[in-house]
Amino acid sequence: MDALGSKIVSGILAPGELLPTEALLSQQLGISRPSLREGLRALAQKGLVEGRTRRGTKVNPRSHWNVLDADVLRWLSVAPPDPAFFMDLLDIRMIIEPAAARLAAARATPEQILAMEAAYRGMVAATPHDMETCCAHDLALHELIITATGNQMLIRFAAAIRTALLTCVRIASNARESYEHSLAEHQAVAIAIRRRDPALAEQAMRNLLAGTARDLAPAYDKYPRGFPPPPPPASATRRAPRRT
Repeated sequence: MDALGSKIVSGILAPGELLPTEALLSQQLGISRPSLREGLRALAQKGLVEGRTRRGTKVNPRSHWNVLDADVLRWLSVAPPDPAFFMDLLDIRMIIEPAAARLAAARATPEQILAMEAAYRGMVAATPHDMETCCAHDLALHELIITATGNQMLIRFAAAIRTALLTCVRIASNARESYEHSLAEHQAVAIAIRRRDPALAEQAMRNLLAGTARDLAPAYDKYPRGFPPPPPPASATRRAPRRT
C-alpha cells in the first residue's frame, strides 16, 4: 500500500493508468497475492485506485482522493511540492485559524497562554541556525492556539492534517524572505491572545497567514488567490534588504 500510494501521489503512476496484473505486481513488490489484494482495497478506500472485474485496477484522478486521510497526507508531504495542494491548505487555514485565534483570546487558560509564549520563544531561540526546530515550535504554537479554543471538532481536524501543516510550515520557512518579519507576526498573535483581545488576535493571525502566502508566492510563481498582502512594518524603510 505504501509503495503504490507514494507512486500515485507523486505522479509516477498517472491518473487513468492501469496497474500491472496481480501476478506481476505481487512479484514486483515481493508479497503474496492475498496481501496485495488487501493493500489495493486500502488504496481504493482512500480513493486512489478503482478496481473493476476483468478490467484491472486503474489509478484515480486527484479529485477522487481522500486528501484528509492520514496516509494520503503523509505521501503528499514527501512528494514533490504541489502548489495547488498547499494553496488549498492556506485557504483552509485562512478560514479556520483567524477565528481560532479570536476564540483562544477569549478562552485560553493561563497555562495555555504560557505554553504559547514558550513556543514563540523556542522559535526565536532556534532562528535562523536550526530551522527544523523552529518549524516544530511554529507548528506547536498554531496547535496550542487551536487547542485553546476548546472546540473538539476543530482540535481533531487540526490533528488529522498535522503532517500537511508541518510540511506547509517547512516550505514557508525555506521560502521566507525575512525571519525577523515572520517572528514579529507570530509574536503579535501571542501578545493579542495574552491581552485577551479577540479582534486583535484575529487580525494578527490574518496578517501572519498573509505573510506566509507572500513568502510562498515567489516559489509558486504567482500570488496565491484571496490573500491580500499584509501592510509593511513601520520599520521597513530603515531595515536592511530582505534575505533572498
